[in-house]
Amino acid sequence: MNSAIPQPLQAWVKLAGPAKVIAEVRRRLEARGAVSGDINVQLTEAERREIGKLLGLKWVTSGKNVTVAALEKALAARSTTLLLLAQSLGSLDDHRADRARKTAARQEELEAAADTLMAVGVPEPVARWFIKLRRRPKPGTGALHSHMQQVATVWMHLPEADEQPLSLAVFAAETTDDPHALDKDTDLGRAVALLITAVTLHQAEPTADLSTRIAPGTITASETWRSLWESRGVVCDQVSSVVLCLNLPLVGATPAAILATAAASCGEPIWLTHRSLTGEWAPKAGLGTVYVCENPAIVEAAADRFGADCAPVVCTYGWPSSAAITLLQGLEQAGVQLLVRADDDAAGQKITAKLLMHTPKSGMWRYRLRDVGLSNTVKEYEEQVLRQLLEDLKRVDDA
Repeated sequence: MNSAIPQPLQAWVKLAGPAKVIAEVRRRLEARGAVSGDINVQLTEAERREIGKLLGLKWVTSGKNVTVAALEKALAARSTTLLLLAQSLGSLDDHRADRARKTAARQEELEAAADTLMAVGVPEPVARWFIKLRRRPKPGTGALHSHMQQVATVWMHLPEADEQPLSLAVFAAETTDDPHALDKDTDLGRAVALLITAVTLHQAEPTADLSTRIAPGTITASETWRSLWESRGVVCDQVSSVVLCLNLPLVGATPAAILATAAASCGEPIWLTHRSLTGEWAPKAGLGTVYVCENPAIVEAAADRFGADCAPVVCTYGWPSSAAITLLQGLEQAGVQLLVRADDDAAGQKITAKLLMHTPKSGMWRYRLRDVGLSNTVKEYEEQVLRQLLEDLKRVDDA
């Protein structure tokens, strides 16, 4: 104990009551750097009498709390201070400085995490929203930055728009050395899928409030999960990737050719999987034009109206899946003229641009590309022009 503290005080502070009081004083000094007001501690009658050896009998019988002012006055009469007495029991930690250091470390890691994402092309508003999500590691320990480095590594290796799709397992193995690292039950897989969602929304609507428009818990729903990855050229599996067709006769030994031709004979819409399109197939001789739309409602209405007498139609059902891209590329390479369209909104414009990227010889089907920003205010959905589309789908002689 500090020799500057008078011996009687050194003995006094070791008593149970004074020890409680000085422990609370030390706690406040460490937390705030100063102490004032009442010292609220639970004291027995015996402990009050112990404290009364410094504060006096009048205080003992008053029932009042111990106050800093009373302690300082009594200690001043003994040529010391409350701070010196507290320090005599051991050095005081500076919790304020510790908190400041931790706050600075957290902020530094948040900035490093955001910079890591922005360095691979993630827009700044998305990056700053993404790093603060509850499901991300807490900043300040290095875990957040490490996680963002993993996300950024995956992000920078996502296939380009004009590249052939990859399976999710193959892509995961190539980027992380673990074919299951991006599975839906992994933190990394969910994080990248969520980032795809956020970036896609931001690109379509730069002023959108991500915190209210995106529900992280919904991304693992099967169809959502598949479509998110396929929007960036990654196929979750070959049986969940599908494309809807009507009256599209194909030849070849693949399941797609057998199924599509059988369905076309009775004018029934059919879903073809990516797996069924694996192998050799081709359009039936004489198939000249295929219409491509976004919404199944168009296909259903056409089948109801014309049945087997309807012109061939392919429906992407939203964002073009790997099955849709595979089918349409095969048709174009075989000399079929594709006429493509989608809803005329921001998402539909991106869908059409995606189709043209993969099938550059396609023409437009009652559609024209617009600036995405303009398409946010000028919207026309396929169902709104259904009558005109059905007029085009009356059986033509090239099928």
